[in-house]
Amino acid sequence: MIHITAFVAVALSQSPAQPAMSVDDLGFLTGSWRGESHGSVIEETWLPPEAGNLTGVFRMSGDGAVQLVEIMTLTELEAGVMYRLRHFDTALVPWKSEADGPIEAKAVLVDEDSVRFEFEEGDDIEAITYDRDGNEMTARVIFPESSGREAFVLVFERVDAD
Repeated sequence: MIHITAFVAVALSQSPAQPAMSVDDLGFLTGSWRGESHGSVIEETWLPPEAGNLTGVFRMSGDGAVQLVEIMTLTELEAGVMYRLRHFDTALVPWKSEADGPIEAKAVLVDEDSVRFEFEEGDDIEAITYDRDGNEMTARVIFPESSGREAFVLVFERVDAD
């Protein structure tokens, strides 16, 4: 019995590593999405995966003005997929907190219609998740427990559905 256990342990330790995920695994984000949150219209559009990149834009508007613009990229690296996000005003001036560059997180595929972007410990955001169910997609922005902030949820309906 000990020999079989040792054999299984050696075989498992020599198994090939799981391949890193690719942006193609996140193609479920592709499309135009629209919803409402706290009296504002929220819109998000993701272009299809291309050459190891997925690019998205988010816009929030209300009271006759655009309040926020975000640009997001998902880029394949050897270690997996990196999520980058940068907030701007309508003149494309980045938020002061992001003047030196975007915020970054590692993408973790949850299943074929869900992804979790995990930020570094100490960041203002713990994670952002996206869960798609047909023509509805839910994004959750999760803050560190120590911040005392509640997660907020954005629900989008697909705009360009067939």
